[in-house]
Amino acid sequence: MLPRFPSLGRSPRLALVPLLVLALAPLVRAALPADIPPRPQAPNDEAEYRRFTLDNGLKVILLSDPKLNKSSASLAVAAGSYSDPANRQGLAHFLEHMLFLGTEKYPDEADYGNYLKINGGYNNAYTAGDHTNYLLEIRHEAFEGALDRLSQFFIAPLFTPEFTEREMNAVNSENQKNLENDLWRQYQLTNTLYRPGHPANHFSTGNRDTLGGTTREELLAFYHAHYSANTMTLALVGKASLDELEQWARTYFTPIKNQQLKPIDYPADYLPPKAALRIARMEPIKDVRQLTLEFPLGATRPFWPSKPDRLLGFILGHEGEGSLLSALKAEGLATGMGASADANTKDFGSFNATISLTPAGLEKYPRVLELFFAAISRLRSAGYPAYLFQERAAMARLDETFQDKGEGADRAVALANQIRDFPLEIAEREPYLWLQEDPAAYATVLNQIRPDNMLVVLTAKGVPTDKSEPVYGTKYSYTEETGPAYTALLTPPEVAAIQLPKANPFIPASATVLPTQPIQLLDEPALSLLYAQDTEFQRPMVAEVYRFRLPRALASLETSVLLRFYEACIRESLNEVAYTAGQAGLNFSFNAALEGVEIAVEGYDASAPRLLDTIAANLVDFSLPDERFAAIKDRLLRELGNFPRADAYQILLETRRATVREFHFRPDEQLPVAQGVTLAAVRDFARKLYTRGKLEALVHGNVTAADAIAHARRFGAALASQPVADADLLRRRLLAQPAGEALRTNEQLVVNNSAFRREYVLGDDSPEIRAATLVLGNFISEPFFSELRTRQQLGYIVGANAGGEENTNFAYFIIQSGEYPADEVEKRADDFIVKLPLMLSGLPDDAWASIIGGVRAQLEEKDKAIADRAKRLFALGYDRAGDWNRREETLAALDRLTKARTGEILDHALGLSTRQMRTYLGFARQHEAKAPQTPTYTDRPAWKQTRQFK
Repeated sequence: MLPRFPSLGRSPRLALVPLLVLALAPLVRAALPADIPPRPQAPNDEAEYRRFTLDNGLKVILLSDPKLNKSSASLAVAAGSYSDPANRQGLAHFLEHMLFLGTEKYPDEADYGNYLKINGGYNNAYTAGDHTNYLLEIRHEAFEGALDRLSQFFIAPLFTPEFTEREMNAVNSENQKNLENDLWRQYQLTNTLYRPGHPANHFSTGNRDTLGGTTREELLAFYHAHYSANTMTLALVGKASLDELEQWARTYFTPIKNQQLKPIDYPADYLPPKAALRIARMEPIKDVRQLTLEFPLGATRPFWPSKPDRLLGFILGHEGEGSLLSALKAEGLATGMGASADANTKDFGSFNATISLTPAGLEKYPRVLELFFAAISRLRSAGYPAYLFQERAAMARLDETFQDKGEGADRAVALANQIRDFPLEIAEREPYLWLQEDPAAYATVLNQIRPDNMLVVLTAKGVPTDKSEPVYGTKYSYTEETGPAYTALLTPPEVAAIQLPKANPFIPASATVLPTQPIQLLDEPALSLLYAQDTEFQRPMVAEVYRFRLPRALASLETSVLLRFYEACIRESLNEVAYTAGQAGLNFSFNAALEGVEIAVEGYDASAPRLLDTIAANLVDFSLPDERFAAIKDRLLRELGNFPRADAYQILLETRRATVREFHFRPDEQLPVAQGVTLAAVRDFARKLYTRGKLEALVHGNVTAADAIAHARRFGAALASQPVADADLLRRRLLAQPAGEALRTNEQLVVNNSAFRREYVLGDDSPEIRAATLVLGNFISEPFFSELRTRQQLGYIVGANAGGEENTNFAYFIIQSGEYPADEVEKRADDFIVKLPLMLSGLPDDAWASIIGGVRAQLEEKDKAIADRAKRLFALGYDRAGDWNRREETLAALDRLTKARTGEILDHALGLSTRQMRTYLGFARQHEAKAPQTPTYTDRPAWKQTRQFK
């Protein structure tokens, strides 16, 4: 089960094998290294861990931390899609879906989801190759009830026959939405190229063809064959004490039956070596040019103390000076690259490199392969890079002490996977434990990155194809070349430009926490600075956020396009230094849009000023070769041109933005302008961009007020801007819609799904409306999903929520369907939406109290890191005009909010004479509207000129 709306759009690798970076090794039975250092404890770090095994064999890790905003849990089962029967591909995934639909103790199929949602929670699951993971997060007060419900999945599930066909439709819909997703298509294509008979040669998600006719008996047989307490791991993360968490673990999860199952062994030879260049050429749906290299590895998890696979991924994926990517860019062959190792199972893994090609790179892909193996040859001749291991170890020690570890379901999932794959004693620490240099293990992994141990996928429009992959219909060809193309890779030429990464100058030399100092505020015509020294986290870190506001006179389609190009050029010109800084725990982000040019630096304070100065020096006069710009332009044009192939609901989101926002231009509007952009035009734009405007800045963390002012002034001096009157600055305005108006657009799409989006304005940004918006979003989400997704099976992507933009709050409903046209989906949604006021008025008092409690927990969530706080303070200071009491005022309004008053707000939003309603319809290529709808999206630009914005 992929995430429910709005967490959509994971890639196949991430969707099916998520968090592999956090789960690199199996439960190693060998003795632990003797020199494991004690876990460091940062100031104010109150996290406590406990690990044990229940009497039924289920392994448990607990994390108690009074600073957590929510409680979470994850249960991992050591069986996934690799265990599918040959005649039931997707059965493990189907079973995962069915477990959500009722248990003997809680037979209502919507009980679990309803309980989580009304308590401000979230639940999900995923099926990987070798495991399945069930996860949840919820407010602390409701955690025990959630654990009771989750545990019943593994004690007494119903597998109700009446839901089997319905949920099979959901699985089929999930597969259908992926049919035109190139990542999923490539994932399935490579699966078909693996050794026949190997578990990895399979179709993991399933559809009606593979699952049709599945009986309850088959589900029960698979369940009993693979679901056993001794193959499960559990992580509980919460504010409760360790003793209370342990009591819940023992109470609710000890009844899970131990069937004494043995660990599953997987053959490692999913792609046996072959003295040939094995290359698949794949025709994508979107305009994509990519070269993917996959190298099967043996078991890498036993190497966890030395992490040779991660070290090699770091070196080959490096983007700094002397890197493989720099060499590829210098020859105009590539625009980006990534490299990493995955531990697919305890028995085998893979090393993967993905290279984004330029047109020249596509034409000369043999040269790209040649340079890749030249880099491998350089690594072999250079020997073991002990200095890089020590750098990684030094950063890991700092990060274990000071880095925010996150919370919620992601934190629980990571911990449950860690104790599944690592020694229980050190499971949560493994990512940070670089314990011993191991040249032999490094050589073992490196020696598997060979031409005869490789599968290449070349993805591009127009490549020659003569086959069709049966599940997705992907057009491809496959060859095994044994001639010069292969032999050239065995002895690649030496490339002097490719070198190992240099010692990183951004590695902090010290990490000392400064004492508390008071807050200061600086405001000048061209520069505003908010400053807050950290007094809570006590970490040697800083976060600095800068946003340059443009003059309103620059708001145009042409400016929007030039800003897109400018952003890409700045990122490219700073890529090597930003990547190097990132490896030293110093992160940099840069975004340029009509709302402003925003730069943020966060990480260890000792190094931040150096990176900030480097960034500032490049903003006005950046350096970029012509051929590098040509590659950037090619990529941006393909991205803009691929927009019509996006998911239908995402296309409607862009339609919505272009309709409601005063200045917003869809990618298809930007494309014609982008085609004429030159490097000279972007450079000229950069030199003029900062001529007039205002710089808004915030500095927060382990830094003095004097240093914060010095940083901001130095950054402002680099831009040398003249001030603009506040009224003449460009700030986003939204459509002013009169009461009773029903705004509507529709458009014909080229994709295979129709989509519907509906919005109702709830009101202004008063504390009461903000509180009611959160309550209504909590209230409408689960019943809308349950009715239109679970019961009516309209499509896989179904969601409802409420939120705000600028000073307006609204409720929204979304459905994407491959089966039904948008107007039919709209009718079904309308039939449900009209019932919402009555459903709200009939809500029991305890359910209302749970919703209020869930919203309160959401509002009371605390910042988890200095960078998170800096972003929130920046938004409050500049986007909310210093509304520092915003949270407290919303909480006070929530305390006063009644069900009756919320009903009045909802009635006003839905009423025929009072509503401000917006409907966006998109019709799949195979669907037609039953009756013409106006205006169409193409009418919008002229229509928009007549509207008012505020």
